[in-house]
Amino acid sequence: MKKALKITLCGLLAAMVVVPVVVSNATKERSAATAVAPQERERELSEKHRQRIERREARQAAYEHFLDSTILSHNYRFIPASFNVEPAGGMQMISNPQCELAIYSGYADIFLPYYTGFVPPYRLKLINSIITVLNGYTAIQTDNGWTITFNSWLYSANDYTFTLYVNSKSGSAQLNLSSSFYPSTSYWGSIMAVY
Repeated sequence: MKKALKITLCGLLAAMVVVPVVVSNATKERSAATAVAPQERERELSEKHRQRIERREARQAAYEHFLDSTILSHNYRFIPASFNVEPAGGMQMISNPQCELAIYSGYADIFLPYYTGFVPPYRLKLINSIITVLNGYTAIQTDNGWTITFNSWLYSANDYTFTLYVNSKSGSAQLNLSSSFYPSTSYWGSIMAVY
């Protein structure tokens, strides 16, 4: 019995010594055989990565060209997603799909929520108007996109100034609406082409 136990114990000790040597040699052989493969794979990945970057750059350039063409066509809509009263009003979401500032070749169509009043609490109203004369309309291209401004009295005694900032890279837009009597309001949203 003792002899069988000694033989088993010797076998286990031998296995503990021999198996790690065999495993480590197999690992070395495998890594030597595949040492070239990671370099080739890295070259493949870098080529795919370069092609992907080039495709993204081409898509971005096409998008910026499309947005610039849209602004120059004078046929676009600013769709607001949120707004707030300056200087410290709370941000409010706009879920009404009718709200927009649309610029067409000869006029502007405005349907925007707007706070009126001289002191808080302000009253929320909707500007619902079509302007056929855009006083001082300018569209200036900047490094980041466009700055579009125009004035209107909106058939009231109040003079309103619309300033629209369009970021050509991200497609985001911000509209600032200021007036002679009421607090300024800022809107955030996006630009859509009108076909």
